Amino acid sequence: MEASAEKQKSNGKTELTRHGIDFPLFIGILIICAFGLVMMYSASYYYGLTKLGDGAYFLKRQAIFLGIGMAGLFILSNIKFTFYRNGVVAILMYAGVIGLTFLTLLFPPINEARRWIPLGFFNLQPTELGKLVVVIALANIMSRKVPMQNFIAGMAPCLIVLVGLCVPTILQPNFSMVVIYALITYLMLYLGGTRRSHRLLLVLVGAAAGAALIIKEPYRLTRILTFINPEADPTGAGFQPLQSRIALANGGLFGQGLNFSRQKLLFLPERENDYILSIIGEELGFIGIVLLLAAYFFVIWRCIRIALYCPDKFGRLLAGGLTGVFAMQVIINVGVVSGAMPSTGQTLPLISYGGTSMIVFLALFGMILNVSRYTEVGMKNAKRTKE
Repeated sequence: MEASAEKQKSNGKTELTRHGIDFPLFIGILIICAFGLVMMYSASYYYGLTKLGDGAYFLKRQAIFLGIGMAGLFILSNIKFTFYRNGVVAILMYAGVIGLTFLTLLFPPINEARRWIPLGFFNLQPTELGKLVVVIALANIMSRKVPMQNFIAGMAPCLIVLVGLCVPTILQPNFSMVVIYALITYLMLYLGGTRRSHRLLLVLVGAAAGAALIIKEPYRLTRILTFINPEADPTGAGFQPLQSRIALANGGLFGQGLNFSRQKLLFLPERENDYILSIIGEELGFIGIVLLLAAYFFVIWRCIRIALYCPDKFGRLLAGGLTGVFAMQVIINVGVVSGAMPSTGQTLPLISYGGTSMIVFLALFGMILNVSRYTEVGMKNAKRTKE
């Protein structure tokens, strides 16, 4: 462990003692990433070979994304988390994401949506960065001497942060990301200690706004109806959900065996991306999915532990919010693939193919691992209290 202690500052902020990162969490992340490379290669091989002439096309690119993400993880794990508590830093990050989200509107649409900025090697999706920025911005507000029980002084600034991110996002259009931003904001408001009645008001207003946006765009209503009854349009909107269910059913308890999926033979769209869990289920069965979810649960548990034991309020909010983002993404993807939720286009973290998603989630863990460097004081105090 590193042994550099920091003196308590004159402004009364908590003394933070730096030590090593949470090593079990880091090992859990590595295991999921390694498993993800194997499964992504299996899921994408046939498509890469038949359509692109290279069965390892997606594997090579994903390995590069993983390398970039790991470099980011190591860098961010060594940048003290209090750096993000600087108001100027938080504002610049927030404004940068909003600017990049507006910039996507200048590029040609992909699948009838403008959500990406082409960078040559991969397409950057700024709203993925927004998941981190909304946590940082709200943790900034809530960690200051702000009466969070007061609607105007406490909750209103948080809602302004939410609306600022949602405006360019809905123009892309990306309704599912707006919903995710709202869920992250609700989580942060809960962690920040706002009144239950104020959060209920947010839910009611959000539900009304969501219903209006769904009614306004027919494709959103179609997505809801498809979720309720995909068999109504088995060759159209319901094709992907039904193929996903077929893959999971084929897997049974123990699966067909690694690389023996039939649905990846161009039956299931997005097999290496949003619906890779279907291929995992088909090849490794229910047992394989359970083991993967157990690995996710272990990582989430370690992150929650870090948030609880951090002696600094901003650190607790930052780690807690980022943990919520990761857990939320896992739950949403599993829900969509299993047919328990409407399609949202959200990846399976650290598993699905995609540069922005991989890099962003490893950056997320880099920040959480940095918070873990300063949890020793909190752990010792907690043990003394129990004794």
